[in-house]
Amino acid sequence: MVKTLAMLPKILDEKILPLISQARITNDLGLVREYLPIWMVDRLAKKRNISEDESSEMIVTILEVFSKMWILSLKYQLTHVLGFFVTYIFNQYRNRFRNSEIPESGELYLQLWNYSTPANEEDPMEEKVEILKSNLEKLPIFTALVLSLQFDLPMKQNLKQFLLWKLKENQLDENLFFSEWEERRNLHRQLVLRLTSMITRYTRKLYETTDPKRRDWYGKQKKIWMLRRTRAFDRSFFSEREIAKWLGITRKAVRNHLSQGKHELRKVGKDLLHYA
Repeated sequence: MVKTLAMLPKILDEKILPLISQARITNDLGLVREYLPIWMVDRLAKKRNISEDESSEMIVTILEVFSKMWILSLKYQLTHVLGFFVTYIFNQYRNRFRNSEIPESGELYLQLWNYSTPANEEDPMEEKVEILKSNLEKLPIFTALVLSLQFDLPMKQNLKQFLLWKLKENQLDENLFFSEWEERRNLHRQLVLRLTSMITRYTRKLYETTDPKRRDWYGKQKKIWMLRRTRAFDRSFFSEREIAKWLGITRKAVRNHLSQGKHELRKVGKDLLHYA
């Protein structure tokens, strides 16, 4: 049942509302996912004096939780749903930055584990991805295909041909499959690019400042965003159920292939699949 809450403000005169209404009807979240986070941060900026860094971080934060937030928003009528989104962004902002100021003592609220490499070291992710690409072909073809589907790892021609054959064997529409895959890939690419931009931002700040407290703070922030990007890379593209359906195998078989493949790939790129 759709809810209305008196405590939520009514916000109606907004260009974003028709997009939300249409997305509820069609379940196509493309435009809403693109424009709603920006709108939410703009509303936040009208009430809070937020920096450019905070604005960028909040957009990325909303993109990361977008699916969960959208499902929650469906409980509210259109007359109150914008009030829900405004309340949501304020809560996210408070949780993100409430304890993130640098105290006068120099003690940081956020204490991360010890890292073996300095924060201003060059970004290693691209190199690790290339290592994984070269090692994927060493796996059994079925195992390599299952891993490629779950983590969107690159497929060579033999894997693509095997996938097409399995789709045809199971009488599934290959055009529908690749269309859905490309849509998910585009959304994932947008998220990774935003996360990478935050890593670049804090890397630049590390080079620009000489203040020890600031360098310590920026270094820890950079590591946070690197960790979030690692999790984004590890996020499953397709579920075990979907992979089992397309390849005509059981979910248990999918799990076995994933376990075997991740064990092998962790030997050469353990950070990339650490959270899988």
